[in-house]
Amino acid sequence: MLQKVTFSAVPRQILGSKVKQLRQQSLIPASVSGNIDKPISISLKKNDFMKLYEKVGDTGLFYLTVEGDAKELPVLVTEVQHDPLSHQILNVSLRQVSLNQKVSAEVPVELVGEFEVKNALVVTLHDTIKVEAFPQDLPEKFVIDISGLKEFGDMITFEQLTGFDKTKVTLEVAEEELTTPIVIAKEIKEEVVEAAPTETATPAEGAAETPAESAPAAETTQA
Repeated sequence: MLQKVTFSAVPRQILGSKVKQLRQQSLIPASVSGNIDKPISISLKKNDFMKLYEKVGDTGLFYLTVEGDAKELPVLVTEVQHDPLSHQILNVSLRQVSLNQKVSAEVPVELVGEFEVKNALVVTLHDTIKVEAFPQDLPEKFVIDISGLKEFGDMITFEQLTGFDKTKVTLEVAEEELTTPIVIAKEIKEEVVEAAPTETATPAEGAAETPAESAPAAETTQA
C-alpha cells in the first residue's frame, strides 16, 4: 500500500504583480482548481514544496490542507512555472481530484541500463506517455531497460511496457499505435565532408601584371 503523503499551505490574499513580495520571503504563490466550487489561492513554503515535488512529481497524489480548514484535499500538480533565466519556481498550479473518478495524466519515461552497440545510440521518441487511471493508481514513471537492445532497429513499443498494473492503468494510445516505438536503436552515420574544388588564382583587380605579361613583344629587324 502506498504511503499517504500530506502537505500544508496557507491562504493567500496577495494577488497579481504583488506576489513578488512572497517570493522574496521564500514563498511560492499557488492555486488549487479542479473538483471544487471556486479556485483557492494559497502560498507554499519553497523548500518544503521542492522536496514534495521531487517525491511526487506530476502524477503522485498528495493530500493538501489549507490553514484554517481541517479538510484534506486530494490533489495533483498540474503545472510548475519556472523563471527562464534563474530557473526559480514562479508559480504552482494544483488540481483537486476525486478518488472515485479516473483522470488523464502524462507519465514521464525514464531509461535505465546500458546500450553497448558501436556507432549507435538510443533515440527516445516519447518523453511522456498519456494514461488514464484513478488518481491513487497513477504510476510515478515508466522505467524502460534499454540493455535488451542489441542492434540497429531494435525497439521497445507501447505494448512492451512493463512495471505497471494494466488492470488499473490504461495507456491512452490508439490500438494501431501500440506497436510503434517509444525508444529505438539507430545507427550514427558519419558525414563525409567533401573538399571544396581548388580555384585557379587570378590577379586581384588593379594588381600589377608580371613583366612577362606587360612587356610588349620585341620586333625583329633584318640586317
